[in-house]
Amino acid sequence: MDDLQVNSDNSMSQQFTQELLNPNVDLAIDYSEIYIDDLIQNEAVKEIPIIKTVVGVIKTGISINKFFFAKKLLSFIREFNSGQIDAEKKEKFQKKINDDPQFRKKSTEQIMICLDRFNDVKKALILANLFKAYVEEKISYEKFVFISISMERLHPHSYSFFADLEKVNYKIGHEFKGERDYDSESLLFSSGLAKEGPADWWSGFMLKEEGVLLYEFGIKPLKD
Repeated sequence: MDDLQVNSDNSMSQQFTQELLNPNVDLAIDYSEIYIDDLIQNEAVKEIPIIKTVVGVIKTGISINKFFFAKKLLSFIREFNSGQIDAEKKEKFQKKINDDPQFRKKSTEQIMICLDRFNDVKKALILANLFKAYVEEKISYEKFVFISISMERLHPHSYSFFADLEKVNYKIGHEFKGERDYDSESLLFSSGLAKEGPADWWSGFMLKEEGVLLYEFGIKPLKD
């Protein structure tokens, strides 16, 4: 979204974290399944402070990019708040962003930029699960950033391949007897989440640690 301003704006970061941790959005709605046309007509959604900020008041014409971004943002917030989250870790995170405005702005900006660049709404859901894993201290913030950047280059067709790799402990070595999916391997190579290996077989394939974390905490928790 070319005209989205995310330069550590204080009100935007506050609105985002407030909505994320204490959502006003209707969590019963699956925003990832809503068409942009229906979202444009939804006046209640447009009055949510963070949505109002990123969409703005449109007096002439319709910016599809803004509403697609809003769709991804709402999907992120809903997914983050789905299921259970460790209450103690959530409170600790809330204290951190309240006490450290620079971190609040930095983390908000990282999420906003990634959501803006994603061309697949499912990536917003995956990113939300990864951020939840960070809040619950299952992954570091550095790993979250690394994976979120790699996700921009991740082709949606590769999502299901992660589950296949889990069955072989995320690596294909000389002992592998099945038929290799070289197309899917290539997609993961291009995202920077995989590498050649194991060490005893140069033509093998294996996920990097970040690829495993992406699947375990980002993709696997999704309800298909």
